Amino acid sequence: MIPMRITWVYEPPRLPPAPNQVTPQTYARFVDEVGRRAGVDIPLVEGFLRDVAPADGFILLKASAHPGVALDECDVRRQADIASRLIPIDVDRTRILETLLEALSIPAAIDLMSLDEWETKDPATIGAWGLHGRKDIGELVGASCKLYKSARYCYLHSPTHHGLPHLLADYLAALARTTAA
Repeated sequence: MIPMRITWVYEPPRLPPAPNQVTPQTYARFVDEVGRRAGVDIPLVEGFLRDVAPADGFILLKASAHPGVALDECDVRRQADIASRLIPIDVDRTRILETLLEALSIPAAIDLMSLDEWETKDPATIGAWGLHGRKDIGELVGASCKLYKSARYCYLHSPTHHGLPHLLADYLAALARTTAA
């Protein structure tokens, strides 16, 4: 079995940075925990997705604009492939299922509010939520749909995972198994 690959792409600000501008370090704990749970090192690549998208593996993306803009800037011949591996983080929750997941056919996304909730959650608490992903892959990892649903996606909740990074790591492993089959 080929080990799963995950790359973290952090896009620089498109406008002059604000005093409270987020940096790659803002997400370091989350990305490190995903890597630990997945059993892989996740390299950080700073640059625009169009310039730095890896040729394979999953892409955790902190875009400097809507992830659809970042994807549209990529070479048109690579857009479908990149979209199939793209997991935007720190995105707006508003209409996330329709305007991001369904529209771009990406595997999953994590909204800002869910990241904030994970940061403040007691690590000893069992249970995870905050991943917006495909219903079929969620079922494979023991997650169920809560709150928001669309044709193929929903807001996933798991009573057995130890936090959002654990849920994401298992989700990506299940997705990799289904796409390799």
